Formats: sequence, structure tokens, C-alpha cells
Amino acid sequence: MSETARDLKLIEALSGLNAEADLVLVQRTRRAVMEAAHQMRATEARRRRQAGIALLAFLGLVLVLTPAVWMVADDLFSGEHFQDLPTLTMSLVLTVLSAIFAALIVHLRSRRARDEEEF
Repeated sequence: MSETARDLKLIEALSGLNAEADLVLVQRTRRAVMEAAHQMRATEARRRRQAGIALLAFLGLVLVLTPAVWMVADDLFSGEHFQDLPTLTMSLVLTVLSAIFAALIVHLRSRRARDEEEF
């Protein structure tokens, strides 16, 4: 291709008269927008799934801890001392399970923060 033909194509592309160059630009932009939309949908689906897992873990923890909380409250209000073996055991179980739940929340939040940093 001669120098004059390249200059003519460049001038046509810059002035908007070259339909082929415009089509290539439109296709490239369309692909970039579609990829960004796909990433946004995937991020939203991941966020919903993580929220569902956290809600399920919370409800499971409440389900597991309700009898223990009830037993500790019943023991304390019925006159037993806090350092009796059953009350102390249930208190330790409540503490451990609460710590596990807190660690789960921290892990999910840190994962969400890492996912948001990627985009």
C-alpha cells in the first residue's frame, strides 16, 4: 500500500468517513461493555450467595444456641451460681460458637472487600 493511500485512509478514519474503522471501534466497545456487564452480574450473584450463606449460618447458630441460652438463663434465674458446672459449660459453648460466627462474618467481609478491589 502506498504512502498516499495510507494517509488517505487515516484522514478518512479521523474524519469519520471510514465506515470500516467505525465498525471496528463499535464492535470493540460493544465487547468491552458486554464483558463489564457480565462481570457486574457475576459480582452481584456472588454477593447474593454470600449473603445467603451468612444468613443461613446466622439462623443455624440461633437454632443451635437457643437451647443453650435458655438453659443458662433458667439456671441463673433459678438460683444456681454462675460458676456451677452446667452453667459454666453452656457459657463456654455459647462463647465458642459466637466466636466461630464472628470469624465467619469477618471472613465473608474480607472476601467481599477483595472481590470489590478486583474491579
